[in-house]
Amino acid sequence: MRYDCARRGCREDGASSIIAETCSIVRGVSVGFVRAVRLLCLGVAVVVGAPASGAGADEIDPPPQTLTAEHLARVIDPLMNDWVEQRKGPGALVVVVRHDGLVFAKGYGSQDIAANKPFTADQTLVRPGSISKLFTGIAVMQLVDAGKLELDRDVNDYLDFSIPTPAGGVPVTLRRLMTHRAGFEEHVKGLFARNPEPAPLGAWLKENLPLRLFPKGDIAAYSNYGFALVGYIVERVSGEPFASYVKAHILDPLGMSHSTFQQPLPADLAPLMAKAYIASDKPERAAFEIVLAPAGALSATGTDMARFLRALLNGGELDGVRILAKSRLDEMMAPQDATPAGFLGLVFFGKKIRGHDALGHDGATQSFFSELEIFPGQDLGIFVCRDGIGEIKSIGDLSRQPDPVNAIVRRFLPEVPEPTARPHPGADESSIAGVYRSGRRAESTFLRFNDLLNERLVRIDAAGDMRLHPAIWPFGQGTRFRHIDHDLYEGPRSSRLVYVDDESAMVQPGGRLQRAPWWLDVRWIALAFVASAIVILTTLLGWPPAALYRRWRKRRWSEDRTERRQYLAMRLLLLADAIVITAMVVLLVMSGNLTIFNAELDPWLLALYALAWLGVLGAAPMLWIAIQSWRGHVGGRWSRIHHSLIAASGVFLAWFFVVLRIAGTTLNY
Repeated sequence: MRYDCARRGCREDGASSIIAETCSIVRGVSVGFVRAVRLLCLGVAVVVGAPASGAGADEIDPPPQTLTAEHLARVIDPLMNDWVEQRKGPGALVVVVRHDGLVFAKGYGSQDIAANKPFTADQTLVRPGSISKLFTGIAVMQLVDAGKLELDRDVNDYLDFSIPTPAGGVPVTLRRLMTHRAGFEEHVKGLFARNPEPAPLGAWLKENLPLRLFPKGDIAAYSNYGFALVGYIVERVSGEPFASYVKAHILDPLGMSHSTFQQPLPADLAPLMAKAYIASDKPERAAFEIVLAPAGALSATGTDMARFLRALLNGGELDGVRILAKSRLDEMMAPQDATPAGFLGLVFFGKKIRGHDALGHDGATQSFFSELEIFPGQDLGIFVCRDGIGEIKSIGDLSRQPDPVNAIVRRFLPEVPEPTARPHPGADESSIAGVYRSGRRAESTFLRFNDLLNERLVRIDAAGDMRLHPAIWPFGQGTRFRHIDHDLYEGPRSSRLVYVDDESAMVQPGGRLQRAPWWLDVRWIALAFVASAIVILTTLLGWPPAALYRRWRKRRWSEDRTERRQYLAMRLLLLADAIVITAMVVLLVMSGNLTIFNAELDPWLLALYALAWLGVLGAAPMLWIAIQSWRGHVGGRWSRIHHSLIAASGVFLAWFFVVLRIAGTTLNY
């Protein structure tokens, strides 16, 4: 069960947008299954897929060209046309600006495939996903500048419900929310609504308050719930609905007339919305995604996003209209949580792209994948949005999406030389290698199962470079992260990870990979799970034929009534376990559509919990029956061995259901 993510989630987690599209890959399963799992990742785990398309790190950069529309087209058109024509990409747009004007804006593919309606930069609405958080952050800083909000004040002073501070923890503040250090565990229920109208923001927040997994404020864990909370504070302090506030104070002043946070879309904008696809040869997805507004509900055209980029490059001002004091925007862009891998400001993520300082945010919904970067030192801003992922022939294709940002930087910005000699690794290689899990995770809900599937195995190769593998399928070359400095590694699309020895974690802005304890290592758990499932399913499948055979031979399994009852009880308990396993698989496949996680799922989830608890409670009787079979010499030797295997499977699954919260107690996930 994968969730935002979105991106999907991600420079949403402090890494590149490729993370949003690869963090839920479980190798060795079908492409359709992978696609369903990937779509449920909005956001959130910190892993990177195979090397992206475009220039490799070892290629020699040509001299930079003049940044003109003609020159940009020569670089961008081949990338995007190849994606559309050869890899069945539905549609996309690319926008490039300087502080004083729009340089390049172009759409590719179709916004409506059936109607053959082309994707355009000025008349096609896209969903930038978590890039919406930049607007939410600016709204907060406007109110800070007006003296209505304080970044370091307990947010309970602004709310009409309480967020408890656990013992030893620190209060939730706006600064911690805007740097993803409030410590909320991952939450997915209601993130994407099934209803045509979104739920009232305040009511949703009260009902869905997640556990504070890291209450000390010392661990960055990307949180959509946290940013929804930020937007609700804007509502309460300003006295305006969030969408109305952003329109009046940001969108309208910037002249972004084809942009809105309103859901569903206003009547004048609805015809411009690009239809949601996975690939150009696949059916249309839901017509319009209802997203948790402050965290990701923006709809905008490429040219409108160009105006936003220019305002950022101009210090919060555009065409004589100022939306934010330059000092406040500078504060947003200043490091709040810096690491050698990059930094997190107030909403903004800072990173190096081919040696150049970049600030921005990535975003994704279930269908749209976006990247926004500004290079203040180079007077350059870029926005890219893709509708869908195109044709997927192999798992690696999810990561080989077009990368216009790197291509533009490589061709139009001066080359920044890398060190000629690779530094010696800092930490002992054996101390880095191991299995890691994302800090952006759930521990109190059944979503913990998803986090198990997305653990990553880290290895160091002979050259001192790091290789990342899905821990559940740790074969092949993995994703290469070049060792570039003391415990610092760079992977695809300029994403970086730094190993922090005293925390045993791979860290990047807004997220981290923490070493998984041995008892949560998916490698042995997956093997034990598969073995247990095989024992259970083969036992159940063999039950009816064996019963028919005994009836034909007119022989009972045992003449002892107690033994026969035990035999029947054990099979019924196995049936409960089998139903739970089947339900987990069905839920995982269905979760390609995040809207299933809503109140309508609650009765089914309660039934799953009940059956899982039955399996948990039944493990002890299974074990007792197996022991008694040996003590009483019930049946033949192979029969007793079989019962022992059944008991072992039942005990393991009981542990599995409890630890991964499949035997759950909450409907708040």
